This record gives sequence, C-alpha cells and structure tokens, in this order.
Amino acid sequence: MRITIPKVHGESPKEKAIRSIALLLVFAAVIWAFTKNNERVVERLNQEAAVYDETKTLDKAQKKFIISFTRSLKSEFGMDSKIQIYGGDFVVPDLDSKTLYIGLAPAIDVVEIRFPPMMRQALGDDFIKQITEENFLPSFKYNDWPQEIQVVLVRIYDKLTQLNEGKTPVEQ
Repeated sequence: MRITIPKVHGESPKEKAIRSIALLLVFAAVIWAFTKNNERVVERLNQEAAVYDETKTLDKAQKKFIISFTRSLKSEFGMDSKIQIYGGDFVVPDLDSKTLYIGLAPAIDVVEIRFPPMMRQALGDDFIKQITEENFLPSFKYNDWPQEIQVVLVRIYDKLTQLNEGKTPVEQ
C-alpha cells in the first residue's frame, strides 16, 4: 500500500508555499482541536468515576482503597459513592438517591458530604457533622487528608455494617 500526498497547486512558487503553509496550519488546527476534545472527554469521565483527584495527591494505593470501598458499598448495600478532591472551589454534581458524595477542597478548607436519604436517616446528621468537623477539617490543617479519607470511609462502612447486623452504636 502506498500513501500519496496531494500536490499543492499554485501559479507561482510563492503561492504554492503559502498554500502549503495554510494546509499545514489547517492540519495542525485539526490535531489541536482533537487533542483538546479528548482532554475534555477524559476530564469528564474522571469526574464521573468513583474517585476524582484534581490535586493529584492521592497515590495508587489510596485510589485503590477508595475504589474497593465503592465496590463493597455497591455489593453490600446497593449504593454508589463518589469522592472528589478539588484544588479550589467546586460544584456538587447531580446525584441520584443512591449515591454517597464526599467533595473536598483542602486548599480552601471546604468539605461537602451528601448521604443518600436512607443512609442519612440511618447514620444521622450528627455523624456527618462529626466526620466533617473531627476528621476532615483538622486534616486540612495538617495536610493528612488523604489518610483521613480512608479513616472516614472505614467509619462509614463499619457503621453501615453494624446497622445491617442489627447492632446499635452503643453495642460496639
């Protein structure tokens, strides 16, 4: 198979050069637009995934832990989760009634936790307030929030497991 490159036509060598440069510029613009579109698609897919880390602080093991939590939450309780970490301000995405959402912006000390209605009722608003004020906000100060995410996810999973087994928090 042989590739043929189209010939650039022009009345003078100068016109041929200008047309060649214009053709290369069009080709470069198409490649640039394609690349930018792919970056936007990848960014959107990352934000829709179980874990999104705009700060690129989480290591592979921490991401793997969050994904494992998400799978366990889905298989044991039929609920989804999204953990999103932003470098600055953010907007909570649209959530369905079965998605746990934890949004963190360590740079501006913002935590947004949204439990699905059934989970909120089971665990209570005090639990959300507690993990926000006792876990996340202090962790921003000491910059150990990646580890604190794991602590919080374990606490959530443990409480849900206890409730599922019929134990009350006092019986721990």
